[in-house]
Amino acid sequence: MLKGERRKAEILKASSELFAQKGYQKTTLQDILDSVKCSKGSFYHHFDSKLQVLEALALEHTQQDYLDFRSACPKTILEELNLLLYFSSPFRLREVQYTAALLGLGIRQEGAIIAAHIREARKTAFYDDLKAILRRLQQEGLAFFSNETLPELLWDTHMMFCDTLLMENCRLIISGGTPGSRILQMLQASRFIWERLIDLPYGCVEIISADELMQTLQEASNIIRLEQEQLRFDKIK
Repeated sequence: MLKGERRKAEILKASSELFAQKGYQKTTLQDILDSVKCSKGSFYHHFDSKLQVLEALALEHTQQDYLDFRSACPKTILEELNLLLYFSSPFRLREVQYTAALLGLGIRQEGAIIAAHIREARKTAFYDDLKAILRRLQQEGLAFFSNETLPELLWDTHMMFCDTLLMENCRLIISGGTPGSRILQMLQASRFIWERLIDLPYGCVEIISADELMQTLQEASNIIRLEQEQLRFDKIK
């Protein structure tokens, strides 16, 4: 690895650890510089801002999600579809810190920028596989559709489902609420859309279990609330 690439990797690693420990909002550029022991000039050679660092981390995260999906061993094509939907969604329990980072951005202006970046990264990683899975479902007589644009519309619907869940949780964080039946209704509706639009067998689409989804969102919300309280406390001091 070249020196410049090594420095960039060090910045990303240090930033990831700091975001997990302190939260994105509370982590300053100086925190990153101190952790890596580099100058601002060296940092700006690789990144324009702290937000761009987060964008790069989101891309790395998406690429790892895709590798995790490809390393899974589905027994059926329907199981492969569910695995793709699962790994392309940011609500897995082991990804609580990442979900919390997305929620933290969702209640800030930067959220729209990073959300668009993540959507594009996910499509680049997962969409070709989705099209291949849908073709195989057709060939095996498990799915039925003739409109060639439907796979892309289904993918966009899946991304909208992810974004809507995040926005709903941001609303709950701001209002002081907790994830409840509305979240589960959204999950149920998304499953229904997949099954009905391509005529899949009833109940075969899971995306993510309701229990895992609720636990991830609850824990991620708690992280953001603690960060918000700490930020308010720091301002008072």
